Amino acid sequence: MKTPALSLYLIDDPVAVPSLRRMDALLPAGFPSPADDYLEDRIDLNRELVQNPTSTFLARVRGDSMRDAHLQDGDLILIDRSQVPGSGSMVLAWIDGGFTVKHLILQKDRALLRAANPDYPDLELNEEEDNRIWGVVTHVIHREGNPTPKKNMNIEHSTQNIQH
Repeated sequence: MKTPALSLYLIDDPVAVPSLRRMDALLPAGFPSPADDYLEDRIDLNRELVQNPTSTFLARVRGDSMRDAHLQDGDLILIDRSQVPGSGSMVLAWIDGGFTVKHLILQKDRALLRAANPDYPDLELNEEEDNRIWGVVTHVIHREGNPTPKKNMNIEHSTQNIQH
C-alpha cells in the first residue's frame, strides 16, 4: 500500500497565517470587474478557515491517491479533529502505521477508506488493527498550476502535542 507522507503543522499561532487584503464582492469568472472599488481592509484566514484552533492542523499532501477529488501532490489541507465524519467525508486516517487521506464510506456492516484514483484499492477500517480516523479535512489550499512547493516556502514544522 502506498501511503503519502504528510507533515502536520499546528495552527495556534496567528503569525503562521497572516491576514490578507479582502475584496468585498463576488468576482465574475467571465467579464472584467473594477476590483479596486471593492477592496476592504483585511481578511484573517484563521478566522475564515478554522472553527476550532486547538483541534485544527495544517498538512501538506504527498501522493496522487485523491487526484480525482482535485487534491494534488503538494496541496495543503486543514484537518479538524473535533468534527464527526460522515459517509463521503474526506478524512485523514491512521492506517498501518501511517497517515493517508481518503473518502470515508460507511456501509451497513463496515467502514471503508476510498481513494479518488482507481489505481488505489479500498481500505477497510477495523477495530483489531491500529486503524482510525484522525480528523476531517475541512479545506484544501490548492496552488494553481500546483508546482511542487520550494523547501523555503514550508511553514515551520511542529510535532509537539500531535497524537495519532
